[in-house]
Amino acid sequence: MKIEPRRLFTCPVLAEGRDDYKTCTFSAKIEPSADAADNLVFDCKFSTDCAELNRLIAAGDAEYLFHVECPTTIFRKIFTHAVGEFVCRIPLSDVKDKLHTVAFIVLRRDVKNFSCADWNDDFDGLTFDLQRGSILAYQNFKPLPLVEDPNLFKNVGSIFSVYRRLDPSAPFIFDLTTQKIRIGLNAEDYDLYRRYCANPSMQPILNAMIILPVLVAVFDELKQDIQDHESDAWFLSLAAAYKRRGQNFGEVLDSADALTLAQEVMGLPITRALKSIAAAFDDDSAEDS
Repeated sequence: MKIEPRRLFTCPVLAEGRDDYKTCTFSAKIEPSADAADNLVFDCKFSTDCAELNRLIAAGDAEYLFHVECPTTIFRKIFTHAVGEFVCRIPLSDVKDKLHTVAFIVLRRDVKNFSCADWNDDFDGLTFDLQRGSILAYQNFKPLPLVEDPNLFKNVGSIFSVYRRLDPSAPFIFDLTTQKIRIGLNAEDYDLYRRYCANPSMQPILNAMIILPVLVAVFDELKQDIQDHESDAWFLSLAAAYKRRGQNFGEVLDSADALTLAQEVMGLPITRALKSIAAAFDDDSAEDS
């Protein structure tokens, strides 16, 4: 999906390439990555310096919208949010080749007599009665090539399995002798993990705490003895991920240290975990103020 500048709307629209507004802008940035649960993750940061549009958003009359579409699989989904910084996820299995994405500001409710001081002189003195769903601003993004993105390792999330250890005080362990990399947590830790693992905002934090150290240890072991694991399903999944990038897994293992390789596979998990923590505390601070 792409919105063309020549497209006609029923009211002035804020977008690059249009002259409906004099000076105001709509800024939209997305950071795509992949998580260990086999999802394509978008860190979205949308904002506008238009006072009238910000008032609509603050009042709940308008919202930010992120449209994701895959022409190959005919997958289409929209994500809406009342604030400009949010994270959304889609299963990598639902998309292929490339994605088309667009950011919007749209109306959540009907609005009467809307006007803006920054409109082009052609709209001077005019007001508009707008219906729910009306587009107020948009920004197109370049198509996102999935295969060429170095952080999009499909099926990596399928190589892990987290289970509860019988010993309630047992330490954190992992096992490479099964078809999946099994991660054992004691009862208390496992219950906490299960409580939060389905929460999208917590997944980057859990991945950095649990998956990353295990993956570092896995790469360290493979550097020592790769032949013992070449027939394991989890090894084949990792090897296939690198093959999609045109790389040989064995050669990659010799190219960098285990920590660097693990962070590359997971798409900078520490960075995403810290952003999730910052977002959570920022939201709490906003609620307390």
